[in-house]
Amino acid sequence: MKPGGEFRLRLRAATAQIHERLHGHAGLGAAASGQIGRADYRLLLARLWGFHKAFEGSLEDAVCTLGLDIDMQARARAPMLEEDLATLGYGPAQIARLPRCGSLLRPRNAPECLGALYVVEGSTLGGVHIARALSSLFDGEGGEGRKFFLGYGAAHGAMWRGFLHQLDVLSGDQAREAQAIEGAVRTFVDFEGWMNGWGEAPAAGPGTQPSAH
Repeated sequence: MKPGGEFRLRLRAATAQIHERLHGHAGLGAAASGQIGRADYRLLLARLWGFHKAFEGSLEDAVCTLGLDIDMQARARAPMLEEDLATLGYGPAQIARLPRCGSLLRPRNAPECLGALYVVEGSTLGGVHIARALSSLFDGEGGEGRKFFLGYGAAHGAMWRGFLHQLDVLSGDQAREAQAIEGAVRTFVDFEGWMNGWGEAPAAGPGTQPSAH
């Protein structure tokens, strides 16, 4: 088994149940199957932005405080969501007023940071499939309206391998592994709880209402 492989398996097992539940999320599932309308897609992206904007701010603060070698600007996905929301009719001021997830706790140590980042980085793996499924909503080949799901584009493989290299450093240290798993589970729980409200019309935006689910 590759270095860090056993730890990754334990991390995956600890988050498997909630990960599986998210596969059944109404909005994310509809996007993955290409069965989502533009109005609901706007609501989904607005909700995702509320999580990622809060998450990236929290993690960047922790990374700076702890002096970690993680380039959060390079891994930021809220700006991708802002591009997508602009394509769908949101202006900068409307985006800035969208609700943000308020339940996130800032990671307390390096392993918790890496565990939290595992959730967000791992979510990019199926993004290209979702972007492809959404192609019927948009014209053109530039990824309009789907920047978030396209993620890092050609750099995706290198970004994922770079993250795994940092994660694997924790392998074999039971205490640090446990801290990373705690950070991942807590982030998944926060994400799931936040995304449960995805169908609620946001306080700001183009004024669309969700269609029936």
